[in-house]
Amino acid sequence: MWVSVTLYDKGAACERPGAEAGRVEISGLEGARTAVFTVGLRRSEHDIHRPAALRLRVPGARPGRVTPRAVRAVDWERVLAIATVAATVSTRAAEQLDAGWTRRPRGGSRDFCLLVAAVYALAVARHLPPRHVIAAVWGRGVDTVDNWLAEARRRQILGQDPLSSRHGPRTEPDRRGVIPLPRPPHQPPSSQTTVGTNGATLRDLPDCPDWSFRIEPGAREGNVFVRGWAIQPDITHAGGWRTHLTDKVLAAAPLDDVFARGLAALQGNLYLTTARGVVGEPVRTRGPDHLRQVTDAYLFALAQEQPPLPLICTLWNVSYRTASSWTSKARRAGVLRARYKPLPDRWGRSSRPEGP
Repeated sequence: MWVSVTLYDKGAACERPGAEAGRVEISGLEGARTAVFTVGLRRSEHDIHRPAALRLRVPGARPGRVTPRAVRAVDWERVLAIATVAATVSTRAAEQLDAGWTRRPRGGSRDFCLLVAAVYALAVARHLPPRHVIAAVWGRGVDTVDNWLAEARRRQILGQDPLSSRHGPRTEPDRRGVIPLPRPPHQPPSSQTTVGTNGATLRDLPDCPDWSFRIEPGAREGNVFVRGWAIQPDITHAGGWRTHLTDKVLAAAPLDDVFARGLAALQGNLYLTTARGVVGEPVRTRGPDHLRQVTDAYLFALAQEQPPLPLICTLWNVSYRTASSWTSKARRAGVLRARYKPLPDRWGRSSRPEGP
């Protein structure tokens, strides 16, 4: 397993929701060695870093690798625990946690008590409140942690610590000065799906108002598939600034709905989305930069064996006549030299050629 941590100070908070305090990248995890996990961090009380956003991607993925079933099969409790320990303590401690990882069976076990005791010792060595660190690592409440510690002491794995309930310095969560926009109570939220250059984003899903999801597309032999999946807080809701990511949140996420809606949006808009990524943000002036963008769109359409003028009309929301005049200007300026040659239909006829 390989772990990398990037933390930001309070004056240089990240603008990405859920990753205001930094991020942890994990790869080579047992059971998911081809996947790369990027966990966004929020700084909570006692200066403990907790997961609040997540991205899963598989480099060089093939169709069928990133599916709802594959996402559910990941041991998310382990991934989030490793990220929390790496950011709060050290990457070496995260590697030790991964090496001794064990799931808690019903009724507890000695191996799990040893794991809790190890995290307890790491927190004490870093002068952090151990109960709160353990609660953050496993995404549980402090009362549950007290039961775990009592069990470890009954098994004589963990000794009595009179300072176990001490509190460290409190810090306020990062809010970056942005005021959330709560929805009126009389206007229930409706699901929204938007397609951009980085994939399809879904928010306001039923029973999941504080989270938004992103489906990242891949293409192979003309087929569109999912090669990445992400979840992050929706900061347009008041709860999006306070929530943290836990394995329970991931287990309750509507993955089937997310993948179905996201993939349907990508299959219908991948051509246009990719074209927008190639062309970039349209410039406002009608000068040389504009002609270069028109040329980029034209050449992209040729590479996809598609008519260029309809694509230009869609990207700039202009008429066919205006798009034709732009390509004519690009030819006179010497920027555009290629020309679209319509393919003949099944009867050997070609469509009307475009203007000069």
